[in-house]
This record gives sequence, structure tokens and C-alpha cells, in this order.
Amino acid sequence: MIKLYRLTTGEDLIAEQVEVTDTFTIVKKPFVLIPMQQPGAQTATIGFHPYIHYTKDEIIKIKSNNIICDSEPEQNILNAYQQNTSKILQAKKPNIIV
Repeated sequence: MIKLYRLTTGEDLIAEQVEVTDTFTIVKKPFVLIPMQQPGAQTATIGFHPYIHYTKDEIIKIKSNNIICDSEPEQNILNAYQQNTSKILQAKKPNIIV
């Protein structure tokens, strides 16, 4: 199940929850969500960045004490996460010029 996590550091993570123990939450392919405001734009976009940039590990153990809360992501965030973590690229709709 894909979950959103708010950490005590203030970071928002999205990841596939693998297991929850008394002391750890184990997640797969965690990404930090970063709101990004474009100059002149009225709405912010969300950037996805690897939680730990320089690791080759897909499975990460997070201390449960460092998680404030978890929740289910909105569908558009879930879709973007799946697109960022999928090994299968979705084909874009072709542009047809008439």
C-alpha cells in the first residue's frame, strides 16, 4: 500500500509500506515531496526527490518515533508516484496535426 508520511523533520514522504513493527516502519522506494512554486504561477507543483540520494537500497527502515502520522495520498499524487517509480514508461498520446 502506498502511504504518505509526515516525519518529525517536517519532510513529507511517499512510499510503499512494506512492514510496520513496534520500532520501525519499513518502506520501499521512498520519495520526499517538495512543493515548487514557478515564477508567475499561482499554484505550486510537487517535485519528487529520492529520500536518500546516494543509496542503491530500495528498502528503507524508518524509526516509528520519527513518524508523526501517515495517510493515503490523493489520486493525482499516487499517479505521479507510480509514474516516477515504474519501470514501464507510459506512452504519451500522439500529437496529431491536421
